[in-house]
Amino acid sequence: MTVLVVGVAEGTELELLRSRIQRNPHFRVISHAPTPDIALAHARVLLPDITVLTLSGGFGDDPAALGVFQGVRALDPPSGVVLRTRAEATPGDLDVACADGAVHLVRAGDEEGLMRALRTIGLRRATCDPDEMP
Repeated sequence: MTVLVVGVAEGTELELLRSRIQRNPHFRVISHAPTPDIALAHARVLLPDITVLTLSGGFGDDPAALGVFQGVRALDPPSGVVLRTRAEATPGDLDVACADGAVHLVRAGDEEGLMRALRTIGLRRATCDPDEMP
């Protein structure tokens, strides 16, 4: 499965995230984008299976992140999304965005949750439409 990482600047955090994702041989980070406009350009060209979108708060706090989310979900086929939040408490507008199997919410430091979300999206994408329940 191909993965696009969005919202993490070059540096240690990006390298740690990339290595965590690629520790599983079924996932490859094909690109990263620190800004929304670059993220959408990469997504339209690369059509990632999964987008890992890191947020500092909710979509209400960052309308550009909402645009990235909507853009990658509008692809054909839609990209699965892992919403990584750095917020202490989960913003309510992120819970609304989560769809079983296609969109997952995890805390930025939760490596096990990240891998569980990637595997769930990957299995659904490999076997069926990622937006439909089996």
